[in-house]
Formats: sequence, C-alpha cells, structure tokens
Amino acid sequence: MTVTYAGQRQQFGAPIGSYQAVKHHCSNMALAVEAGRSTLWAAAVALDSAAQPARSRAASAAAAYAKAEASEVASTALQVHGGIGFTWEHDLHLFLRRIKVDEAFDGTVAEHRAALVPINGPAG
Repeated sequence: MTVTYAGQRQQFGAPIGSYQAVKHHCSNMALAVEAGRSTLWAAAVALDSAAQPARSRAASAAAAYAKAEASEVASTALQVHGGIGFTWEHDLHLFLRRIKVDEAFDGTVAEHRAALVPINGPAG
C-alpha cells in the first residue's frame, strides 16, 4: 500500500518514491514485514511439531517480534503517507487501530518478551 502510494504521489515534479530517504523507509518496511512473516512461519512449524514449552516460546517470540515490527511499519508508513494517512479516505488508520487494539487484548510486546525469559532469569 505504501510503496504503491510512494510511486504515485508526486512532489517537486517526481514521485516521492524516487527520493532516497523514502526508498530507505520502504525497503526497511519490506524487510520488517518479511522477517515477521518468517518468524510467524517458524512459530507455525513449532506449533505443528514441537513439544508444549517450545510451542509457547515460539508463539511468544513471533508475537513479540510481529507486534514490535507492525507498530514500527505502521508509524513509518504514516510518515511516508503524510497527512492523507490520518484521514478517513485512506485505510492506513484502520491498520494503526488494529495494532493498538491487538496490543490491548493480546498483550504488549513487553509481555510477550517477558514470557520468553523464566521468572528466575536465564539459565546458566
């Protein structure tokens, strides 16, 4: 959605996606999305084949990473979109709302990260 917008939105006679800073933002967002997708796939494999403690850890790791990156990607997308991202005419605000609601009902990044470390600290 953001890459398409950056390719269409014209500023100073050129698409904003042609500017280096915007390209960096878009590539960082793409990298975060793909890394999050890989983490979720790894958690899905663990849910199918691992024992219970490993399943819980994989799910918490995937949730922590995906939630952190989703928030970062959404805020970067909002910066690339500019003011249009805040308006009702664009769907970006819906994604931001889903991220915040998910944090409220399914735990924050900090809560999922805390589930990865035993209460008495790391073993060793």
